[in-house]
Amino acid sequence: MKSSLCQIALTVLSLCEGLRAVPLKPKVEFDDLLNMAMHLLRDTKQASHNFKVKYPSEGEHKMDSLPVVSMNAVEISNVQIHKHLPKLSTDLFIYQKHFDWLRKAAHAIRPMDHEFNGIHNRIEKLLKKIDLLMIRHHIPRVTEPIVPQFPNSTTPWIVIQSGHAIFHHFHVFLDFATRVLVMMKNKL
Repeated sequence: MKSSLCQIALTVLSLCEGLRAVPLKPKVEFDDLLNMAMHLLRDTKQASHNFKVKYPSEGEHKMDSLPVVSMNAVEISNVQIHKHLPKLSTDLFIYQKHFDWLRKAAHAIRPMDHEFNGIHNRIEKLLKKIDLLMIRHHIPRVTEPIVPQFPNSTTPWIVIQSGHAIFHHFHVFLDFATRVLVMMKNKL
C-alpha cells in the first residue's frame, strides 16, 4: 500500500511543469531550447514583417543600446556552453527590455500589442529554460544585466525607427543564437 502511494505521488509530481521523476538528457534539453528559439525566430519574422507593412521606413536604422553579435563563423564552431549560454541569456534579457520599451513607447503602435506580448512571453520562457539549463550544468549566473538607456523622446518617428532596428537586430541575434545552440548540442 505504501509503495503504491509513493508511485502515485511520483506520477503526480512528474506531471507538474518543471518537475520530472527522471531528469532529461542534455541533448533533449538542448532540443527543447532550440525548438523554443526557432519558434521565437518564426514569430519574430512574422511580427517584423507586420511592423514593416504597418510602419514602412527606408534605410538602415540603428540603436546603440542593442547587443552586438560579435562572433564569426570560425568562432561559432569553437563555442563553449559555459561561456556562451550566459551571454545568450544576457542578450535575450536586453532584447526583452527593448521590446518592453517599444510596446510602451508610443500609442501609435498599439495595434501591435498582441504581437509584442507574444514575443515578450516567448523570450521569458526561453530565458527561464536557459536559466534552468545553466543550473543543471552548474554554470554561474551572470549578475543581472544593466537595463539599457532608451531614447527620451518617443515621437512616432523615433519609435518607428527604433522598432525597425530592434526587429532587425533581434532577427539577426535569433538566427545566430539558433546556430550557437545547435553547436552546443552537438558538443554534448
